[in-house]
Amino acid sequence: MSKNETFFVRLLTIVMCMTPLYGEITVGLLSSIENNSKLHLIHNNAYFACEPFGIMTLEKIAEKGVNPTECKNAVENYYRSHPHDKQFAKEYLYIQQSYHYEMIKEGCILYGNGPESYSEMLLRQGLAVIDPAFDNAEWNMKLKRAMQGALNQKKGMHDTQIQKLCIKEAK
Repeated sequence: MSKNETFFVRLLTIVMCMTPLYGEITVGLLSSIENNSKLHLIHNNAYFACEPFGIMTLEKIAEKGVNPTECKNAVENYYRSHPHDKQFAKEYLYIQQSYHYEMIKEGCILYGNGPESYSEMLLRQGLAVIDPAFDNAEWNMKLKRAMQGALNQKKGMHDTQIQKLCIKEAK
């Protein structure tokens, strides 16, 4: 090979190796927290809502419960007796801080605790359950492990009647 060909091959190899370095890093600035199930982020001066993917938070469960009035009352009673859980997002996530996120068709993956997603944090705290309609091979086991931890420790809603009053059992 001539010097020009060798130079071209080396240049092409270096460019191909550096291509992943130019990938877009999706980092958004947390602008506001509505509740545990709705966060607002800014990315490239565009505002968007980020709802945790693959889960149903207590707020969503209260809205879509099987027995709406009983369910809503049970969730309100739980939040009255556990005020820190109602403010979970505000205590663990910080406004005007940047967080890595990914958008997938099922929702928004916000990494609030290093490699752990915000959805996993809510499940581990017992403030959410896995959405029965959710099916994502990459995330199914992670979410099930997080929820199993809360079930084993009887954390959050798993120590109450919320699941019986609000969630229709699959037969």
